[in-house]
Amino acid sequence: MGIPNSGILLDSQSTVDVYMNKKLFTNIHDTKKPLSLHCNAGMTTVNKIGDLRGYRTVRNCEDHIANTVSLKIFETQYQVTYDK
Repeated sequence: MGIPNSGILLDSQSTVDVYMNKKLFTNIHDTKKPLSLHCNAGMTTVNKIGDLRGYRTVRNCEDHIANTVSLKIFETQYQVTYDK
């Protein structure tokens, strides 16, 4: 069982936000600054960005396995609390 394409993974190891589900975006377009994304599945080039409703502009990669938010980036806009 994988992560549903409507779910969002808040990842403490990610340094970028990458979403796979185009339905969550507006204004998807090519970027002048492609990103080489390295992960445990290998390397891919992400060359699309779009506006994620209610958040900010993020990368779009339909081949990505999840909608991933970088915890570090998320904390620059929202307060995050941790339970013990």
